[in-house]
Amino acid sequence: MMTSKEIVEKNRKDWNSYSEKWSAFNHSEKILRPVLNNPAKAFHKKTWELIQRYLPDLKGKRVCVPSSGDNLAVFAFALSGATVTSCDISDNQLAHARQVAVREGLGDAIEFVCADTMKLEGIPDGGYDLVYTSNGVHVWLNDLPSMYANVNRILKKGGLNIVYEIHPHLRPFDEELKIIKPYDATGPFEDETTVNFHWRLQDIMNAMMHSGMHLEHFEEMFDEKDYERPFWLKTEDIINGLRADREEVDRMYDWRKNPPMALPHWICLVGRKV
Repeated sequence: MMTSKEIVEKNRKDWNSYSEKWSAFNHSEKILRPVLNNPAKAFHKKTWELIQRYLPDLKGKRVCVPSSGDNLAVFAFALSGATVTSCDISDNQLAHARQVAVREGLGDAIEFVCADTMKLEGIPDGGYDLVYTSNGVHVWLNDLPSMYANVNRILKKGGLNIVYEIHPHLRPFDEELKIIKPYDATGPFEDETTVNFHWRLQDIMNAMMHSGMHLEHFEEMFDEKDYERPFWLKTEDIINGLRADREEVDRMYDWRKNPPMALPHWICLVGRKV
């Protein structure tokens, strides 16, 4: 069995090798410009509503974004007046995001730190008003209790942890709702380049609450129709050039033609450090 360090290093190597393609797509004009023009575009509509409900004024707030990936949320928080710490295991991912931040005049508002989300090494205790994690974070992590313990550690008393993630109940199904694995088969799932985990809803929620945070709100959301990045196409395939025309995307978002659309696709949790 791989150790936690070996899992992190394998995934770090994969993300470092993939970061140039990832950045070329996510920092392209068609993806990045809408966020620069309107920070809300970096978030699901309901997630942005929750951010505004719990933190109506981000000016002067300190925000940490672990596993920051494409850094679109990082740029959005900085544009909204926050001071942001962007953390990721991939130094290449951070380097690409830093280039964008400097080019767009956001460099002074963002600190980039190469750190494991399960440890958040080098991030000081009790300094943040908000820790935000976006979709696709938990799948890379083998130790959720450690992640949430460290999220709790770096939050100020009363600080918020807002989590946006794919709904775990989708993991057992393929695109036609055929069962391909048990819900409680959480991994590890290892291939040549990565190690993944399919955590259940209870794993995520319990890790948050057992860290000492109070769960303030839980939301289940449907995907918003997106012709550039439809939910039903894999991000890796889109980045590698796969496209669907508008008619096909419309079909994807009609539950009568695509039964999985009848199920919610995303979750959003709001925790507070007590």
